[in-house]
Amino acid sequence: MGNNAAFSAFESSVMACAKRGVLDKNLLSDLMEPYRDMDIDSGGKQDITVKFKCRDGIIRKMEVEDIVINVFTGKYFEPPKVSSDFMKWTDAEQKLMDDHQERRYSAFNKITDKFGWC
Repeated sequence: MGNNAAFSAFESSVMACAKRGVLDKNLLSDLMEPYRDMDIDSGGKQDITVKFKCRDGIIRKMEVEDIVINVFTGKYFEPPKVSSDFMKWTDAEQKLMDDHQERRYSAFNKITDKFGWC
């Protein structure tokens, strides 16, 4: 089991900077670096969302993973259109959502790997 508190602190810092509109690649790198070689664990995620102006100029309500991906790559993975009640998802909707989450986490992990996150 990894360090949940570290992820929680990272998430809070990133979201505060994003909310103020001051987050860029250099600042985000500075926020990520202290967790190098640490077993930082997203189990500490607080599911904070903020409105963030993406590199394409569109303001979106985003989670920390989406913001990190967008700042470093310019990409945004649009969530699939599925029922808001996940208990009613069809198998096809579940697959769409699973594929979406896999793309997001793969992109996020490629970035965090560069910072030595375990």
